[in-house]
Amino acid sequence: MSYKEFKVEDFVQDAWFRTWVNGNDPDSNVFWEKWLLENPKERKKIEQARKIVRSLSHLEEPMPMDRKKAVWKAISANTVKPYHVHKRPHKERINEELRYWLRATLKLAAAFLFIMATVYVFTAIRDSVNEFKMAENSKPDLFQKETALGQRISFRLPDGSLVYLNSGSKVIYEVGQGGVSREVFLQGEAFFIVNKDEKRPFKVFANATEITALGTEFNVKIGNADSTTEISLVEGTVEVVNLASENKDRLYLNEGERAFLVPSEKTMTKSIFDIGLVTFWTNGLLLFEDTSILTVKEILEQWYGIQIVFQNKHEADLKVTGRFDNEYLGNVLQSLSYTVRFDYEVKDKTVYIKFKQQ
Repeated sequence: MSYKEFKVEDFVQDAWFRTWVNGNDPDSNVFWEKWLLENPKERKKIEQARKIVRSLSHLEEPMPMDRKKAVWKAISANTVKPYHVHKRPHKERINEELRYWLRATLKLAAAFLFIMATVYVFTAIRDSVNEFKMAENSKPDLFQKETALGQRISFRLPDGSLVYLNSGSKVIYEVGQGGVSREVFLQGEAFFIVNKDEKRPFKVFANATEITALGTEFNVKIGNADSTTEISLVEGTVEVVNLASENKDRLYLNEGERAFLVPSEKTMTKSIFDIGLVTFWTNGLLLFEDTSILTVKEILEQWYGIQIVFQNKHEADLKVTGRFDNEYLGNVLQSLSYTVRFDYEVKDKTVYIKFKQQ
């Protein structure tokens, strides 16, 4: 059965879903974040199921010590006196009385433990139900934008922040209760110019990564094939948290610094970058500087919404350099065919490229 057909109770019983809620596996973080981006209408059921899983996880913990002490205090105060027995040898009579005390105490202890455990479970379930009711009355407002392959758009979020969304990308913006929080869930690539608000930090969640900013400009890109995440800071400062790492590793970026994360390897590094090479796409520019032919292929496919097929082998270290300002695909292919030396043919939305032999 597909996850789209799941009810709340189905998610609660699903082992992969519980692994994500309990935060035990970075791969589950990547899967469920992506699934939520693709299925925003299921968010209500997911939030309810998460609350139930968290409530049930508390019930698996041992009873708190203060509750145990209360149980044993009640046992001591309510234990009945031993009945009178017929006179027997002194040692036998003492053993019989001890056995009676032990049986009575164990029975009473079991009864009180059962009552206290029942109250404990009932209280946890009641609190969970109350949380659901509160969640029903305070649903977050969602704002969603998505681009098809070959499409790029710019728009403003409800808080006034400006977003440039690259081809084949999606953002979901969660306003939060009473507009208290500003959270964006990203798939693909986007450039953010954040409207400053010191009381409400702006957060971007992308591929097991959390980025926090107050007022700044930065680019976030998730790789298509390797699922890596790049955060490139153009202006201001941001905090980057690697949610896939065990200790939730974090670092701070200054202007001209980039964070590079690989969730599957739980690694995060920082380096310097050329600001002009990151923001060019927001102005409709295609820029290649000693870029590998495979990366050029991926960019052109995303940029123009096409598929490129290499019909023969090319040099392993083949690099491409070129700059194209809002050019048609035909002009780009014709220019590259001279410098890279290839013939091409366009059929519908597929481009066939055959490299010329040296």
